[in-house]
Amino acid sequence: MNPDLLRGGRLGKLSPESIDFTESTSFDMIILEPVIKINMAHMVMLAKQGIVDKAQSSSCLKSLGTIPFNLTLDPSLEDVHMNVEAYVSKDIGQISGGQINLAKSRNDQVSTAIRMALRDYLLKIISSIVKVQTIILDKSLNYLDTVMPGYTHLQHAQPVTLAHHLIAYHDALQRDCDRLLECFNRVNMSPLGAAAMASTGMKIDRDFTALLLGFDGLVENSIDAVSSRDFASEAVSDLALTMTDLSRAVEEMVIWSSFEFGVMDIADGYASTSSIMPQKKNAVVAELIRGKSSTVYGDMIAMITMMKALPYSYNIDMQQLTPHLWNSCKITLSSLTLFGSMLKESSFNEKRLEYLAKSGFITATDLADYLAVENRIPFRTAHMIVGKIVRTALEEKRTFKETILDNLSKIIKDETNMRIKVSENEINKILDPKRSVESRKTKGGPNKIMVKNMINNRKKNVIKTKNWASSKRRQLKSSEDKLKETVDEIVGGE
Repeated sequence: MNPDLLRGGRLGKLSPESIDFTESTSFDMIILEPVIKINMAHMVMLAKQGIVDKAQSSSCLKSLGTIPFNLTLDPSLEDVHMNVEAYVSKDIGQISGGQINLAKSRNDQVSTAIRMALRDYLLKIISSIVKVQTIILDKSLNYLDTVMPGYTHLQHAQPVTLAHHLIAYHDALQRDCDRLLECFNRVNMSPLGAAAMASTGMKIDRDFTALLLGFDGLVENSIDAVSSRDFASEAVSDLALTMTDLSRAVEEMVIWSSFEFGVMDIADGYASTSSIMPQKKNAVVAELIRGKSSTVYGDMIAMITMMKALPYSYNIDMQQLTPHLWNSCKITLSSLTLFGSMLKESSFNEKRLEYLAKSGFITATDLADYLAVENRIPFRTAHMIVGKIVRTALEEKRTFKETILDNLSKIIKDETNMRIKVSENEINKILDPKRSVESRKTKGGPNKIMVKNMINNRKKNVIKTKNWASSKRRQLKSSEDKLKETVDEIVGGE
């Protein structure tokens, strides 16, 4: 095809600088396969509707079927759409090849192709989340009895178990997964048939092409069909939240693997050393996941900023949106894969976790609760009493237990005028982190039975999500088979 043909006699030649500036072939490869399938489905529909005769339709379909998915795209033809049309026209001649864009436009075609490529990415990302969740749940079963400090403000708060903490990672990812499942439903709607923006006067069948391409329905309004990119911005917004959850998790891994914490050993395959300090083991994969999250945020801001001032219908500004979309999909997918593998292959220092859980004042709340419940001291007063015990222990550089035994009765008397004596045996029970964890039998708490229930329930939900993804893949495969069948009917019955 003459690259000037697209200019329709209306315009002169595009300058070389303008070609470089306006071409999208450098990032169109990801939608080459969808564009070929779209042209096939559209041509089958045109033949079915009697808009194009079967001979021309058959010639176009045969030619489309020979296009390699690694076709080298010519930037002078602007984009993947014109490259496909040029390939067919060169192969079978302009008379038949020129029919390929009848009753459609690059505007509805590109929107359709983006949705097709994005839904494949979403299925991969959802499946990757499921794999990570499975790793987390399997890992959690190994640490049901591993007591550790729970943290707020990165300070010792209350005792939990490592299993309980890891499940928090799973649950954050579940919300990410739920958002992507909902997003998939909005992505998987067909704009094809909207043409440039006003549809077409020809009697096309949009529902039929949607069926052949695996869509669940139509983006009905033709202006909205070519205008909308909110589905893409929504996807990247969801990916930004997913990367945020991953970033928070790997931040903990970086901290936990430090000498000061010493509770996690990052597997060697996900770490590096220093070029000058041979003792170093740096959690570089975790750090890069944390860093790459910022790139996804940048993609999200670029996309929504790009769209905010565009009038409705198609504007070529939207062409700049898709590199950000694919970049975020690629980063999130690779980050999920590496995060799961790193967590699976890394180990935890259970003795160190237990030591930390027994250090400091981590059961201070348990003591305040005991005074409030067993001795009817108002909780706020009990809170103040325990706070004074902690302060005295720090000032006198003594252990929590020693300070309680020597000062608790006196401080209670000073604050409440009540005479209360707590035995050493009772104090030992109150200060035991494992006993503290066992007492947390509220639904969602770190008690072993509660955690086991959480794991079992979440495994069922993981299977449900896995089955959903499998059913969507079967649906897309069924549509692909249907497309191939209809193409074969036309080509074979020429």
